[in-house]
Amino acid sequence: MAQPKRRLPQSLRNVPWPELRRRASTVFLMLQAGWTVLSDSERAEVRRLVRKSRGRPGNLTSAESRRLGSLAAKSATAAARNRTRR
Repeated sequence: MAQPKRRLPQSLRNVPWPELRRRASTVFLMLQAGWTVLSDSERAEVRRLVRKSRGRPGNLTSAESRRLGSLAAKSATAAARNRTRR
């Protein structure tokens, strides 16, 4: 027996999908610009530190936390630079 079609909740039907898509594309391009400015070894280091932290900054030593912050700052600077050029 076929399942009846389920309608989306009203709150999801009211989402301005084209605007959401546009903003998501902007965020993706900014993240991509920031990620590509990092070297392969820096990207590996970011992955290692994020995995080690498991979303909790307290799981990192202060030196690791500072290093992750500096890599994030480098990435964010490139992303901001990329955004102003568009």
